Order: sequence, then C-alpha cells, then structure tokens
Amino acid sequence: MRLVFISESFVDKEVFWKAGTTIYNCNEKSEFAYLLKEGEVEIKSKNGTRVGFINKDEVFGEQSILLGTSRTVTAIATKDSSAMQIPRQNLIKEYDASSLLIRAILRSTYVRLTNLASTLTEDLKSIKKE
Repeated sequence: MRLVFISESFVDKEVFWKAGTTIYNCNEKSEFAYLLKEGEVEIKSKNGTRVGFINKDEVFGEQSILLGTSRTVTAIATKDSSAMQIPRQNLIKEYDASSLLIRAILRSTYVRLTNLASTLTEDLKSIKKE
C-alpha cells in the first residue's frame, strides 16, 4: 500500500538504518510500525526464509501491533534506509477510528497471512512423508 500523506502528529520521529541493520526480530514485542521513506527492507520468516521486501512509501511492522502479538518476522535493512516511526498507540488509535468494514477486512487478511505460514509448513511436512 502506498501512502501519499501522513500527519506529523501520527509519527514519533524519523529513524535511520545502515544496510545490514536488523530493525526488529521475530518474537520481539511490537512497539512501532514504520513508513519507509528511503531504502529497502527485507522481511524474513522465523526460519530465515525471505518472504518479501518493503519499498519506499510502504508500511511495515503494523501486523503484530494490530493483532496484539509479538513480531512474526524479522526486518532487515538491505540498503541505507530511513523511515517515519509510528508508535503503537497512534496506530491503534487510527485503526480504531476506521470503519468496522475496514477493520474486519484488515484483521481477516492479517489472520490469513499469519495462518498461511503454519499451513505451508504443515503441507511441506506432509509432502516429505509421502
């Protein structure tokens, strides 16, 4: 999702990472989401498999905040990067102010994505047994 505008009161501060910096690890508590302004961030699963990249004007780190879970992935800057840091309480406030339909869509999408990882793992295990 690409964002064109974000209120200054919504973000905490701008943060910077050098290439190779781990932004957060799987299983850590979620305190912030991020809006990437420059650079690139790689997302890795618990077992270290690359599951995606975050690019300019994309948000990451929001899923675990909205689901009330610890981080389910690790985020690593692959290039020198900068982002606007969004505190947990600001993201939750914005989410709570959205319509019931939007909240339901987001929640079901996040739950499906979270369950997808364990489903794929179980499917791969069953294939290996056959």
